[in-house]
Amino acid sequence: MTGTGLAQPGEVSPHSVQRERVTSAELRRHRRRSSVLAQAPSLLVLAVVVVFPLLYSINLSFRSYSLVTPNHTGQWIGLDNYTRMLHDDDFHHAIVVTAIFVVAAVALETILGLVVGTLIDRLRRTRRVAVSMLLLPMIVTPLVVGLMFNFALNAQFGYLTWAMKSIGLTAGVGALNSTPGALVVLVLIDVWEWFPFVALMVLAGLQTLPKEPFEAASIDGASTLQSYRYITLPMLAPILGVAVLFRATEAVREFDKVYVLTGGGPGSATTVNDLYQYRVSFLDWDLSYGATLGLVSFAFVLLLSGVMYRTLSRKEVQR
Repeated sequence: MTGTGLAQPGEVSPHSVQRERVTSAELRRHRRRSSVLAQAPSLLVLAVVVVFPLLYSINLSFRSYSLVTPNHTGQWIGLDNYTRMLHDDDFHHAIVVTAIFVVAAVALETILGLVVGTLIDRLRRTRRVAVSMLLLPMIVTPLVVGLMFNFALNAQFGYLTWAMKSIGLTAGVGALNSTPGALVVLVLIDVWEWFPFVALMVLAGLQTLPKEPFEAASIDGASTLQSYRYITLPMLAPILGVAVLFRATEAVREFDKVYVLTGGGPGSATTVNDLYQYRVSFLDWDLSYGATLGLVSFAFVLLLSGVMYRTLSRKEVQR
């Protein structure tokens, strides 16, 4: 019979279809609720640790708040802090020093990491030992690294200072007390600590490369150097890009080693951006201007990360 709402043999009842739809919708809502509840603790921590300080810093950057200047208790001053930043020669100098440090350190770490990672990939029996040795500088905190080299480069009794003097690299003053030498030493120390990161990423990338292109190149008579240049390096480009992105965003925020080793000296030769922000915020107690500098640095790092990410994504799509 028809028109009774009963399903004929071999047919599906409309009521059963509706019940399945309701059940499916309830199941999706239940999953969404469960997902929100599961993520709630992480979202709460993120809000407390990241979102609230960011919003507070944005509000502070538009005010005049200092713990040592009378009558500066948070008055609204608009864009005055940002205008001051545009005319702050000390801030401009810190930006230049930071840029030199980042470019030099990341470039050397990338080149050295690429070479060392390639050499370790060719090892067989001693590969694990080499990887273990690479991990040693990375597991030491930057503050401890700074203290280690502060002792080793001491102008009176540092063993590295003695070694450099013996071969004529330094004169009466230590390397950390000379204007060009201090920044060079900081770059080399950062390279020593972090080139293993690039080397390990290169090593991991080399072990995942397909063998077919190399076999085809070998059949065509390509040399090892040609295969490395035209096959290995282009295939490793995304991995190197990620390594450069990580290291650049970290090097921009360099503070620990500079604070321990030179304190920004001699003079202001090694005053990087984060150290200058520290002085403004916690030595001069100008919290509003310090928040402004921090926000600008945060925006720059975010922009740098976005540009590099889009560049890497575009290259990956083209492949």
